[in-house]
Amino acid sequence: MSETVQGRLQAYYAAAFPDRQGVQVGGLTRINAGWESDVYAFVAEYGPAGARQRKELILRIYPGNDAYHKSAREFHGMRQLRRAGYPVPGVLLLERECSPFGQPFLLMEKIQGQEMWPSLFRSLPGKQRTLLTLFCELFVQLHDLDRRPFVDDAAGYDVEGAPYVLVDRFLSMARSFLMRFSKPDFLPILEWLEARRGDVPCARPSVVHLDFHPANILLRDDGSAVVLDWTQVGVSDARFDLAWTLLLVGAYEGTAWRERVLREYERLAGNPVEQLGYFDVAACLKRLLSVVVSLSDGAEELGMRPGAEAVMKAQIGALHVVYDLLLERTGIWVAEVERLFVALS
Repeated sequence: MSETVQGRLQAYYAAAFPDRQGVQVGGLTRINAGWESDVYAFVAEYGPAGARQRKELILRIYPGNDAYHKSAREFHGMRQLRRAGYPVPGVLLLERECSPFGQPFLLMEKIQGQEMWPSLFRSLPGKQRTLLTLFCELFVQLHDLDRRPFVDDAAGYDVEGAPYVLVDRFLSMARSFLMRFSKPDFLPILEWLEARRGDVPCARPSVVHLDFHPANILLRDDGSAVVLDWTQVGVSDARFDLAWTLLLVGAYEGTAWRERVLREYERLAGNPVEQLGYFDVAACLKRLLSVVVSLSDGAEELGMRPGAEAVMKAQIGALHVVYDLLLERTGIWVAEVERLFVALS
């Protein structure tokens, strides 16, 4: 399979950059183990003998039903982030119409570095404190960016006269999702959120990642960091972003780490996060629904790569933590989630 991908990639690369003499693509290696896309590292060499150029690059192929829009969202979002001085890989090109792989793909700079997750959670206390601060600095910096370059309709994100526009947008999308996939067992959670939306006005929309966690951050040898995986980049209430991050950290590393991340984020932001419990419930709904729908209808329905279901099943213990948080915040039992736990026990 990798040989087929490499051959098609070389033909495409040579055609896309006709001014680059003697293009050779090699060293193709599949490197991802996540839910969303197929990611390969490769080397492109070109130029005359004695003056060959060598570029280490990433090929990201987008599967699933939302691939066309998701790939463009990531490409254009990363370009804006780069222009704003935020640390992301440089993007070279986006191909959606004439992909030799039958799916949209993106070519970008390869970053030399190590994933932050094990370093943050498994290092000695001194290094942990340094990395925790770096992690939260990147998060606060993201939320402080000027949102205007990231939206086409700035008026649609004006919260001065409509402080609930962003939460209402989330609630509308969630209701449409439940109707599309016929998941009535989750309706009480949505109704809980709808009944309390008046408690969470938004003071300032922010640029958001919506999957910001240490596995999506690479640490370079010089101590700097680069943030990856921008398929959900957009503008929303920063509390949606923060709650999702805290949910993942708590589910995989425990509540003590969740609290450490929250306290450091608040310290760097300069103020406490209000009404976070509401956004915890929104994050629980998103996580539980994505897993249940993927296992019942197929991960590709949510724009994920084939085989993501197996990863979800292997991580079912973390989903128990998510469900426990939902119960703690709302007291709502979800029959379909209960049945899933029984089936996978």
